[in-house]
Order: sequence, then structure tokens, then C-alpha cells
Amino acid sequence: MTLTTPMKIILAMLIIALIAVGFWLLDWQHKHNELATVKQQKAELQEKLEKNRDLVKALPVLTREKADLEEQLRQVVQTDLVAEKPELFVANYIKQIERVMLEERVRMSDPTFDIVNIQPGALTSSSPGGTAPEEAAEGADTTPDALKSFPTRVFNMSMRGKYATLIDFLYQLGALKLERLVTIDKIALTPGDNKTSVGSPTLTITIPITAYMRQGG
Repeated sequence: MTLTTPMKIILAMLIIALIAVGFWLLDWQHKHNELATVKQQKAELQEKLEKNRDLVKALPVLTREKADLEEQLRQVVQTDLVAEKPELFVANYIKQIERVMLEERVRMSDPTFDIVNIQPGALTSSSPGGTAPEEAAEGADTTPDALKSFPTRVFNMSMRGKYATLIDFLYQLGALKLERLVTIDKIALTPGDNKTSVGSPTLTITIPITAYMRQGG
């Protein structure tokens, strides 16, 4: 069959029309996907905005709570902690930690509980602004205002004992049984020597304890 000139023109127009429709469909699909992405981003931003609004509303309450906690901490520092001389910092800490350890050994009936090693770090004083230069470079300082003027030492300690004893020991530190303020950033637990252990296994704990030198009233 031989196509006449008008038929060729019509066929060419149909092909062009189909190509145009194809491009239009592809463009429509692309724009549809873009629109869906924009809607999703808008929803996420709206959710973040609502959360930020809630935080702004709660900010006065959180600020008051922070001030109350700071005041409670100041009261503890001033009334419950007796000041000590810098040269006695390490000796006092070792004496206190050994006392708490012996009390825990008896109270938890765990004869395996013991201090393996204590390595005192250097005495560190806060900068005038309350934040050490390296801390300022890394981010905001989270040290409470009541403690920013306190010299500190990091005591790298290794201890061994039953799991329950080690956990209770950490609770006792938080309850000021050490008669000084301490903070703990990380803890590493490893299996200990259980050849002579009876009952729950003995563990070894490696724990850097940041101790604050007492400057109470």
C-alpha cells in the first residue's frame, strides 16, 4: 500500500502528537513526585515547628526547675560537704572509696568485691568562665553552675565483684556515700576470673570517676 502525501502528513502529525503526549506524561510524573516530596517536607517542618513551640512554652518551667536544682546543689555543697585541703584530695578520696567498698562487700555479702587499681589524674581547675577551652570548642558546657569553680580529678578505677554489687556501688556513689560529688561518663564491664566464683559470675568494671574537691562550708 502506497501512502499518499496527505496520509503521510497525518501519520507524521500523529507520531509527533504521541511523542508530545509521552513527554508531557514524563514531565507530569516528575512534577507529581516533586510535589509529593515538597508536601512531605512541609509536613516534617510543620511537625518540628509544633515541637519547637511546645519547647518554647515549657522553657519558663524548665528554667525554674533548673534554678531550683542549682539551689539544692548549692545547699548540699555548703552544708553537707566539709572543705578539704588540695594536698589531701587524693588521700581522702582513696580512704573514702575503700570505706564504701568495704561497706558494700559486707552489705551485699560479696567477698569478691574489691578495688583492683586506682590511678589518680591531674588536678584540673575550671577556667574563669567555667568552661575549659577544649570543652568550649567541642560544645556547650553541661556542668552545673554550682560546680564550675570546683577543682576536679579523674580517678581511673578498676574493680571486681558481682553484677548486683557493682550496680549498687554506683547507686551509693550517687547517694553521696563517698561524702563528695562525683560524675561518671562511661563504664566498661568485662568477665572476671570465675574459677573460684560461686553463684553469679564475677565481673571487672573499668570506670573513670570525676571527683570534685570538697569546698563546702
